[in-house]
Amino acid sequence: MSTVRRHSSSLRLSAVVLVTVNCLLATWLAVKPASHARIVAVDDIMQSAGPLLGVLLYLLGSWRLKRVSSHPGPAPRGGRAQRLAPPFLALGALCFAIGQAIWAFYELVLHQPTPFPSLADAGYLMAYPFFFVGVFLLPVRRTSLASRSRLLLEGLLILVAVVTFSWYFILGPTLLQDGETILARVVGTAYPTCDLVLVFGLLLLSAHARDPVMRSTIRVLSAGLAMIVVTDSIFDYQTLHGTYATGGLVDVGWPLGYMLIALGALAARLSMAEEGQSSAEAEAFAEEASQPRLWHTLAPYGLVPAVAALMVYAGHVRGDEKVEPGVFVGGAVLIALVLVRQLLVILENRQLYRAAVANAARLQAAEAELRANNRALAEANTRLESLATTDPLTNLPNHRAVVAAIDHELERAHRYNRSFALLFIDIDHFKSLNDGCGHSAGDAALREFAAVVQSALRGSDVLGRWGGEEFVVILPETDPDGAAAIAERLRALVAGHPLSLASGPRLTCSIGVAHFPFDVRDREGLIEMADRAMYAAKRLGRNQVRLTGDPAVAALADEAGQAGTREEAALVGTVEALASLVQARDRSTGHHIAAVSTLSTELGHHLGLSASDVSNLTLAAWLHDIGKVAVPDSVLQKPARLTEEEWAVMRTHPVVGAEVTGHVPGLRLVAPVIRAHHERWDGRGYPDGLAREQIPLLARIIAVADAYSTMIAERPYRHARSAQDARAELQRCAGSQFDPAIVQALLDVLDRNLTLQRAS
Repeated sequence: MSTVRRHSSSLRLSAVVLVTVNCLLATWLAVKPASHARIVAVDDIMQSAGPLLGVLLYLLGSWRLKRVSSHPGPAPRGGRAQRLAPPFLALGALCFAIGQAIWAFYELVLHQPTPFPSLADAGYLMAYPFFFVGVFLLPVRRTSLASRSRLLLEGLLILVAVVTFSWYFILGPTLLQDGETILARVVGTAYPTCDLVLVFGLLLLSAHARDPVMRSTIRVLSAGLAMIVVTDSIFDYQTLHGTYATGGLVDVGWPLGYMLIALGALAARLSMAEEGQSSAEAEAFAEEASQPRLWHTLAPYGLVPAVAALMVYAGHVRGDEKVEPGVFVGGAVLIALVLVRQLLVILENRQLYRAAVANAARLQAAEAELRANNRALAEANTRLESLATTDPLTNLPNHRAVVAAIDHELERAHRYNRSFALLFIDIDHFKSLNDGCGHSAGDAALREFAAVVQSALRGSDVLGRWGGEEFVVILPETDPDGAAAIAERLRALVAGHPLSLASGPRLTCSIGVAHFPFDVRDREGLIEMADRAMYAAKRLGRNQVRLTGDPAVAALADEAGQAGTREEAALVGTVEALASLVQARDRSTGHHIAAVSTLSTELGHHLGLSASDVSNLTLAAWLHDIGKVAVPDSVLQKPARLTEEEWAVMRTHPVVGAEVTGHVPGLRLVAPVIRAHHERWDGRGYPDGLAREQIPLLARIIAVADAYSTMIAERPYRHARSAQDARAELQRCAGSQFDPAIVQALLDVLDRNLTLQRAS
């Protein structure tokens, strides 16, 4: 808490005393409950006691502040000279109290009129220089040169008008009155002159009234000075005309004004102990102070007619010939200053207009640059989107785009009860082409193959590269017979097309055809059926088309099931060999693979998957981290948390794993599962950003089992979590990272296993 806030009680006490004393005095003078002599006595005493009480309250507040400030803390605001401002203001109030005490001594003790001039006048007049120095030393924020110049000119205009009025009504008559000694006239003239000095002090205060730290102090001091100037002016005018008498309500102005000065001195003392203003507040004050106030702008124009009216009045009223020249001189000076100010305003407006034109030109240039940048950004986004969904070799939709196209066509077909066909195409003997002619020739053959197939398709058909030498064609609004005819036409076109290679072999392709809704009604099943038909075409001699309903395809599927023992054994050996590569790189990863595989298999059985799906799930779980063989040891075995660059390397392992397994015929069905096992249910995963049911079911199962096994395992960079914490984390991420249904299935499996352990 700031010092000002800690000691606001001192200010509140002083304010309460000020209001109470002056309200009592005003009531006493208005009601007049006693004799005239007693009323005058009380008035004379309060004129001295009020300011003296204000000074005592200032000293009390300063003493309390000094006690706290003796502890180490931030340096007070302002320099050494500026910190003298509050004592000077308090000394001014004390000087008036001393002068009034001398006056009361003559009137109440000696019972004789106070001589003029006397020591009382010395006390009165000493208050003014103390006030002016105190106001001048107040620590205020500096503004720009232009702002200070404008405020100085406006202050001169106001001061000239005030001097002109004072000269006619008070200053001139006092200075030129007859029958007085030179000393009496000098002292008498000093009072209105000092009031003019206080007016200048008021102008100084108004110029800095926007300082956020000193704002309340400046308001209190301004009120006090204004009260003193007004009361002095009324007193001087009444004295000149012989109408002043002690005991009138006007006498309340002096104790009220001088007590406000003492209160302002205390407020300044506390404000200067406040911590320094922040740079943002200082900039805000400088910005606000640079904007002229409305009354500052209009005041000079309002003073001109007032002074002009005074000149007319002085010219038509007789008996004031001695002071008339001063009125005309003041009016002429005021008009000259107004003309100078108007000239400066015109020049400033011209400068502002030029600055506005320049700013408008810069703004137009910035807008043009922004529009150009937006166009470039839109073009870059278009290119990035194209790169994200386009195969760079063939310029066809890539795997991700093909999956999205199949999902879109499935949604449309479901909604409007339509049909479509899916062709799964594989180039025959492509490995031999790569080995014999080189990879550059293989890339050229892929591009040429894509161009040949694309040329034979309709505008609504979609041709995309699935991966390697595999392609997918989506045929909307196509029945099974039409799909078979199109597939046969494509096969024949490819077989009859000579490659542009000088001595390369002729390409052929094997095509599998699946149909929605006759064969299957979901994307994974549709792709699996088309892929199965394509493999049947290959096994039956290649360069042919096979439909999923073909008896030969079904027979080969049955044969594969019956002969599965031998082939399955070979496949299991391959899987174990691949898994051992990962375990050789990182033993903790090897243990993790076994745990994920066991848990995934249990989940598959719990979810009611078919035997073939559970088998594929087990294989995919064993191989889900096979891609880590391509991750450097410095990243894979790092004992601390990975950096963003290292994470980028680590995130490549699903793609690498899919590539590795995709080259093993018996593992091609699990390659998409391995690729997608780090996708998230909300679409924020990697590498393809798939969401919800776009993610293969088997990949969603492995993702949950993988996360749970990772959390309860010890890692070099963190300790293992408890099973309870891991379960809670899965529940928290259900619906965002994981499929909620699979999370619940895992919790059911864990509860069942826990029950069995307790029973045993």
